[in-house]
Amino acid sequence: MKCCNFLFFGDVVGRPGRSFLGKHLPLLKEKYSPDFVFLNGENATGGFGLNVAIAKELKDMGVHGITLGNHTWNQRGFWEEIDSLDYVCRPANFPEECPGRTHLIFEHQSEKLALINTVGRAFSNAVLDCPFKVMERKVASLREQGVKNFIVDFHAEATAEKYTFGWFCSKLDVSCVVGTHTHVQTADERLLDQKMAFISDLGMCGSYNSILGFQPDPIIEKTLHGKPCRFEVGNGPAMLNGVCVRMDLENHCALSIERIQMVEM
Repeated sequence: MKCCNFLFFGDVVGRPGRSFLGKHLPLLKEKYSPDFVFLNGENATGGFGLNVAIAKELKDMGVHGITLGNHTWNQRGFWEEIDSLDYVCRPANFPEECPGRTHLIFEHQSEKLALINTVGRAFSNAVLDCPFKVMERKVASLREQGVKNFIVDFHAEATAEKYTFGWFCSKLDVSCVVGTHTHVQTADERLLDQKMAFISDLGMCGSYNSILGFQPDPIIEKTLHGKPCRFEVGNGPAMLNGVCVRMDLENHCALSIERIQMVEM
């Protein structure tokens, strides 16, 4: 049996998330022996977006693929820079005119794996194509190119949309769907249809004593009084959320999914 292990980490929020991940990734690699490491990096630069310097920092840690989300274009200049990063993919259901790769291809034991990123539409005002139809077309197109194993980051707000998307992808014989965006790890990891690894949200890598990775006080003031505020990345102890997935590359299915949570003491 040709198997593949990979780690996938939730939204990395600023320096606390990057530092904590960088510190513990060698230990996690020793424990899980992953063939690949993936993460969502749309909050990695100052809490909003990604830039080339931070993308390279994450790659140097040992990350093979970076997915994004609704904050993809928040960093000035990234629109012009993203094409230079062959290990970063932006959501495939963004407008076609957007730069950047809509998927990444990896190879292990002579089998090809595709990493695909899409964004949900529930509670979103963004201009997006239907993630379901885009995924159906994407999987069909890549299968014609010899790709038979698919890993998907569905960056979405609503749990119901994530489950609907998960079951939909299971019918497409996708091997793994992980949810991102809410920064709160869910305890619902499972094998859908006994073949597809699924979790509705990976959680985040970022400040532990925070509101989704950001300092609480300004957000509380804004919530109570409507006071304009700048969201600042949290500090203090950090946390790390993700999963380890084991895949059967010959039968194009997942064998197991294990949730990972670490908190700095």
